[in-house]
Amino acid sequence: MSTAAIVGGSIAAAGIGAGGSLAAGSEQSGAAKDAAHLQYQEAQDALKFQEQQWNTQQQNEAPWLHAGQGAITNLSSLLDSGAFAPWTQQFQAPTAAQAAQTPGYQFQLQQGEQALQNSAAAAGGALSTGTLKNIENYGQGLASTNYQQTYNNALQQYQQSYNQFQQNQANLFNRYASLAGLGQTAAGQLGSEGQAAAGNVANINLTSGGQIGLQLNNAAAATASGYVGAANAAGGAIGNIGQYATLANLLGNQGNPASGIDLGGYADLAAS
Repeated sequence: MSTAAIVGGSIAAAGIGAGGSLAAGSEQSGAAKDAAHLQYQEAQDALKFQEQQWNTQQQNEAPWLHAGQGAITNLSSLLDSGAFAPWTQQFQAPTAAQAAQTPGYQFQLQQGEQALQNSAAAAGGALSTGTLKNIENYGQGLASTNYQQTYNNALQQYQQSYNQFQQNQANLFNRYASLAGLGQTAAGQLGSEGQAAAGNVANINLTSGGQIGLQLNNAAAATASGYVGAANAAGGAIGNIGQYATLANLLGNQGNPASGIDLGGYADLAAS
């Protein structure tokens, strides 16, 4: 085989090697870029789904928030209007005259005195001092018992009125406070869900960003590897050409026909 053929083959092999390196590097770079694009799209889909979930949670909690806010507004208005003013009514003990006017007292007194008089008359002492004393004692005892009962009834009625007032106040307040509490709970849940959503978004961005950056780095590395491979192939070819140029020169000095090989620019490059 002639030296020219060998040189040509070396040049062709170098070209094929360089082209193969560039092609392989380009293919690997393209695959890495495709992976980066896919990861970016998946991250966008995940972020969109997270946004949809967050919007759904807000819509679901909205009625409770609205009801709670309305309850707080109404409760504040009632407090400002004096609807929850404290109990100020004082207990007033009944007088003896009031106790004497209670239903049945006069009838019971009359019936008791008449019974004593009839009993005394039957014994022959209707107007005696003892009969009068018995009537007086009966009247005093009945008045005392009647007053105590009247007092107890008045106190019981006062306590019932007080308890009813407090119960009505508590019922009214608790209704609004319950709704306000539901709104507060909903707000707290939304706060927790919002923090969770923010954490998910941050995690998606950080993870996808790292993965996309890695793939882009891989793409750059693959491209660089292709260039390095091509450069190595070209460098190898140049080295071979230089060796063959030296060989051709030696043969030319010995009168060998190989000295007539035209190495063109490769010989110049080898000689430089």
